[in-house]
Amino acid sequence: MIFVLLLLFTTTTTVFSMEKKQFIINSKVPICKNCVYFKPYDEKSYHLGKCTKFGNMDILSGIIEYNYAYTCRTSNNLCSFNGTYYEERKHPNITLSIFQSEWFDE
Repeated sequence: MIFVLLLLFTTTTTVFSMEKKQFIINSKVPICKNCVYFKPYDEKSYHLGKCTKFGNMDILSGIIEYNYAYTCRTSNNLCSFNGTYYEERKHPNITLSIFQSEWFDE
């Protein structure tokens, strides 16, 4: 009887402690929205954001078309999954609307 109670207690404890742990994939890699090169599409559509580190300039007009940040992070030739060229913003907690107004003034 004591063995059964002890087994039940240890099993319950183990399951309970496993529920408290979080297993979040990609939690240790840099986040594009905190990078100095990230240019958001808007405050809700991060997947449409651009990376100002990579792009192509039209040789006639001089207009630069930047790559999507997602494309840069999924390509081993660009920033890649690990964020090879990631540089953290000095103030990553400032809202995106402030940064957007700065970009539109350029």
